[in-house]
Amino acid sequence: MARAKPTAEGTRALRRTRTVRLTWRAGTAIALGILAIFVGYGTGRREYFVAACLAILLPLVGLAFVRLRRPKLEVSRLFSPPVVAVGGVVQVTVRVTNVGASPSTPLAWDDALPWPEPIATREIGPIGLGRRRPHITSYDLHPPRRGLYAIGPFVAEYEDPFGMVTATMAVGKPERLVVVPAVSSLTDGGPNLIDGEGEAHLVQRKVAGNDDDLTTREYRRGDALRRVHWRASARRGELMVRQEEHRSHPDARILVDTRRRGYSDAFSDTGMSWSADWASDAFEWVVRMTASLGLHLELAGFRVTVEETARSQIEPIGDRWEGRRAEGFLTSLAAVQLLDRTVEELAALPPSEGAGPVFAILGDPEDATVDWLIRRRSKGEVGYAFLVHARPGVLERLRDAGWTCVIAEAYDDPADAWRDAASEKGYTRGPR
Repeated sequence: MARAKPTAEGTRALRRTRTVRLTWRAGTAIALGILAIFVGYGTGRREYFVAACLAILLPLVGLAFVRLRRPKLEVSRLFSPPVVAVGGVVQVTVRVTNVGASPSTPLAWDDALPWPEPIATREIGPIGLGRRRPHITSYDLHPPRRGLYAIGPFVAEYEDPFGMVTATMAVGKPERLVVVPAVSSLTDGGPNLIDGEGEAHLVQRKVAGNDDDLTTREYRRGDALRRVHWRASARRGELMVRQEEHRSHPDARILVDTRRRGYSDAFSDTGMSWSADWASDAFEWVVRMTASLGLHLELAGFRVTVEETARSQIEPIGDRWEGRRAEGFLTSLAAVQLLDRTVEELAALPPSEGAGPVFAILGDPEDATVDWLIRRRSKGEVGYAFLVHARPGVLERLRDAGWTCVIAEAYDDPADAWRDAASEKGYTRGPR
């Protein structure tokens, strides 16, 4: 069958209705028919004309067959898991249902894919009528890069019984596959997540949700019910609320540069993904580091907020008392892309709120981005900046402002950069 080949525009060119073509067998039959006509004229024998008519008629019959017996199919896909990380494997289960008035002809098929990955062309025998008799099959995919990808359409090929004509058709619409960045474990090494008052290694301890040794006070009108400490309330006989909830769940901020001008290696995206117009190896590392650090801080007991230099795209991980929202955080990172924002718009952003450690993840930021970054950190707050291919002048400004800078390469493991933040490779000077 006609293989679904990726192009510079992805596989969107395969989203067609139908193509019909003659096979080599039909070409041979037509050539023999024409030859038989000439031989019949030369010899005056009618049987050659009869043979010529039969040879030429067969391809015409084949054309009529593929037009009249075009299969009427419905196709659906199920991804397992529904969200996959880069480097993982996703199983695609394809369900093909015949909704026509007669059993379908035998088919050969494959799915149009947005990246080059060989999958075996599969064959399907006649599919019976009705939704209770679908054909179900599956295959594995290995996503090479994060993004929102179009899997499909279902490309089917069938032919007439004489093998004279082959028809190819695309069935159904593409379905979205969510590929999130691969997450590295940051549990080994790195800055210590312990209590501290403005020290370089700051992070409050993680407290389980059922601890009852928190400072409490009487319930006041307007207090959120989620802050009610039920065990203390039962012991005191009146409603008590957590007074120092923030001590158990401190704040941490992640600052991410999503402006295109902060990545010198950015280039126009190939069109493989629905979710990106620009691609950058340095930005892919920034996204991986954001995913790894965000989940690590959330598991350590932080309320994590994310600020971006461009329009907000990344979902917050959420408050511990509201339950974890890591899935939404990762899914938003699958679609995050480089955007344009003017220097004036960046400078007009309001000051950030909250206290606690600040982590910046950038490529090679512009001076305006560095100014924005420096304003985001108050005196006494710990600041770590992870940068890819940054200029020496950028590093010098951040270090002079009290940031600990860690330099990474686009293909480094985020876990290595995290460990470097606690070693001599992460260097800072100047007032804190």
